[in-house]
Amino acid sequence: MTPTTIAAGSTVAAPAPWWVAPAIIAALVTAAVAIATLIVNGRRGRSDRHRTLFADAFGDIAAYQEYVYIVRRRRHDEPEAEQVRISTELSDVQRRLNRHRAVLQVEAPRVTRSFTALLATTRQIAGAAIRDGWNTAPITADAEIHVDVDLSGITASEATFLMAAADHLALAPWWLRAAGRTLRAASRRAWLALRGHRQLGASTELEGPVA
Repeated sequence: MTPTTIAAGSTVAAPAPWWVAPAIIAALVTAAVAIATLIVNGRRGRSDRHRTLFADAFGDIAAYQEYVYIVRRRRHDEPEAEQVRISTELSDVQRRLNRHRAVLQVEAPRVTRSFTALLATTRQIAGAAIRDGWNTAPITADAEIHVDVDLSGITASEATFLMAAADHLALAPWWLRAAGRTLRAASRRAWLALRGHRQLGASTELEGPVA
């Protein structure tokens, strides 16, 4: 085989232009930045939507509780009209609460559990107070406008819902935040136990030996 034949039969790939590799790298970086931007913007939009949903749900829980006082402060001179007005408004609040629960079930199932518990507790405690209010004579003087009803039994359920909502909106996973709270609570209990033990020991030393 002659050298001419070897040269004609062999193919040598031409080197790529010097600008090809940087162009590919730049395209990959641009694509990565675009994807990251879409992910961040999507998460931000989702968080904003959920934040509004949680706020509206908690606001309607508070609105429902207000009817404990609204029923007791109803006008005494128009009982039928007041009953229709308040019942209509309260039905609208109930409708919104049921809607919040349904939307939460789709958007944030874990938060739904705490909201459902809060809703049940609110209807049990505040609902009973509302029924009692209808059986109470409406106020007839300005001095009677101050109504004292104990709704403190709802506070723990409210705190649980707000904590679940905060865990859902946080960047850290909810289970990591829950583990941190458990660890802090355990550390505080251990510190209080140690403090109590030291105080007990100090008081025993001050009393001296028993004769």
